[in-house]
Amino acid sequence: MSQKRSRRQFLKDLAILGAGTALAGCAPTIVTVEKEVVKTVEVEKVVEKEVVKTVEVEKEVVVEKIVTVTPEAAEPEVKTVKFMIWGGAAEKAAWQAREELFYEKYPYIKIAILYPPGNYNEKLTAMLASGTAPDVFVPASMRTAVPQGILLPLDAYIEADTEWDVDDFLPGQLERGQYQGVQYCIPGGLGPQVLFWNMDYFEEAGLENPNELHDKGEWTPEKFLEYAQALTKQDGDKYTTFGFMFYWPEYVLFLHHFGVPMFNEAYTKCVFDESTIQAIQWTADLINVEHISPLPSEVGEFGSWPGFRDGKYGMFISGPWQQARLADSEYNWDIAWPPATAEGGPAMSAGRGGGAVYALTQVPYEAYKWTSFMESKESEAVWAGLGFDLPARQSLIPQYESGELFTNPDAVPPSVGMWYEVARAATPQWTGGWLVPQTESLLGAAWGLVKSGEATAEEAFGEDLIKDINASLSGV
Repeated sequence: MSQKRSRRQFLKDLAILGAGTALAGCAPTIVTVEKEVVKTVEVEKVVEKEVVKTVEVEKEVVVEKIVTVTPEAAEPEVKTVKFMIWGGAAEKAAWQAREELFYEKYPYIKIAILYPPGNYNEKLTAMLASGTAPDVFVPASMRTAVPQGILLPLDAYIEADTEWDVDDFLPGQLERGQYQGVQYCIPGGLGPQVLFWNMDYFEEAGLENPNELHDKGEWTPEKFLEYAQALTKQDGDKYTTFGFMFYWPEYVLFLHHFGVPMFNEAYTKCVFDESTIQAIQWTADLINVEHISPLPSEVGEFGSWPGFRDGKYGMFISGPWQQARLADSEYNWDIAWPPATAEGGPAMSAGRGGGAVYALTQVPYEAYKWTSFMESKESEAVWAGLGFDLPARQSLIPQYESGELFTNPDAVPPSVGMWYEVARAATPQWTGGWLVPQTESLLGAAWGLVKSGEATAEEAFGEDLIKDINASLSGV
């Protein structure tokens, strides 16, 4: 189960070791070679009157059979690569499709895909600490993983890989997997965040298409709130439908929509100001004041994205992977530009990082082959065709925008052609690996207080928090 940024160039610092395969159980081939050997034989001959001793030379041809062994080519040893990733039923089906395609090219490399229950990063951290980490995984942050020495540099592998078309990537794509100019990760597809909206509910409420509002410059946060209120329904005191559902990373998306200060370009300093605090409070008020989104106590009843699929929400904001999840919805749905101010715009979920190889893996070459294959043209075509991330391969974009790449027609929204328009306008959200886990934990805890109504944005995101955030970013 992608931004406008300046990037560093590749640094080559690794030599690839090739491994020979051992000969085992080879049947010998018998080769017969004829060789002439000359023997000298002495003979005595009696002649009348005079005995003369002469020597006659006879040639005796001896054929020697020389046995040599010509080994037949042995089948390569089957090696297994352990790969850990997250995902639900739809993602698991997509990973299986990728795995099967991989075996067509590399039948002697087996992939064991692990789906850990609970928090992925916590599980990965525990496995790294115990020395049982998988061969391939997605690190929480290169900023901490590289200095810890847990990631294998990939530059030399990529340079020697004649099967991989680097030039087909969108500009800047591979740079998202670099740290200080060295390639440690191979980034996945693009994840621009768009608005998913229930077309049936919009029609019933007499609401205008949000894409048309966007084109007129009227799809603002204020208009969004108005629409969310119109889509929220009650039966007496009980809410039956909410106008909007918060989906990860919740308030972060609205900071992009408002265009407020967040971090400096290097992500080494938090630069929140008064407008940032106001945007956070406005976002929390959608839950606690406007009540167009469920309270924390009501989320269990309405659920997450399945709630939108089943008609419990009118809108939510997320990435292209939701197309696969919503394909079997009985409602008509589409995608739209997220609401934004003149200064704001959409966010990009696919951030810094991607698939990486464990530095202590016993199968580095095989692990690299799987990591690179995941973002090969044929693999991205499978992944995107099922309705997940946008392809980062330029050669696949026309087929994606036309809908031809999709293998499930029910996963194609009417406005599928606008995905790359949003992607070009999007800026990276910090949850995509640009920060460090400690920083994200501090921010998440503060948002939890505001979201629940236990504190105001000004209280939770005060000077003390900013100092702690900056301290967590120093030196990494």
